[in-house]
Amino acid sequence: METPSKNRPETMTSSEEQVSWIDEQDQVIQVLPRSEIRARNLLHRVTATLVFHPDGRLFVHQRTHSKDVYPGRFDLMVGGTVVAGEDYPANACREIAEELGVRGVPLYHLLQYRHQDEYSNSLVQLFACWYDGEIILQPEEVADGFWATEVQVQEVVAGGQLCPDSALGWQCFVQQYGTVDGLRRAIDDGLPAIDCGPWVV
Repeated sequence: METPSKNRPETMTSSEEQVSWIDEQDQVIQVLPRSEIRARNLLHRVTATLVFHPDGRLFVHQRTHSKDVYPGRFDLMVGGTVVAGEDYPANACREIAEELGVRGVPLYHLLQYRHQDEYSNSLVQLFACWYDGEIILQPEEVADGFWATEVQVQEVVAGGQLCPDSALGWQCFVQQYGTVDGLRRAIDDGLPAIDCGPWVV
């Protein structure tokens, strides 16, 4: 199992999270407060993780209405903004633990995609994990959630209430892996596992 370096967020200069403004090659231009990244809609790093049950269902959740981007919308992925000094796997591991209580399982890096609209401008690293434990929703971030079959996922996608970056990420996943079984085959063929142990207790 692959274990990346224990990359922790850098010491913040204020109480607000600091985020790296990046270029299209994922090189840091400047570190800025998260609020400025949002206000100027600057390109930044984001993670998104598909949380699958071993039976093939996907955990779908609804964002709280207090979220600054896409409030109240459904989301097929758990993730968030990578803070300055943090790497993608560390963020992905931290986010699934904080938002859903998912711990003790490895992640698999699937692909990278680019999303931009009037609300968000991000370079997204997509991950996946398998989990059959208790889901503990973070009330500040997640309003509700449920396990969905692939047919139900397509119904959510067609319903028009899905976060656009999530819809794009799912499209990229389907294009590359086809189905959940396609992902299983990729893992069986040697897709590296990432240990979340260095970042999540």
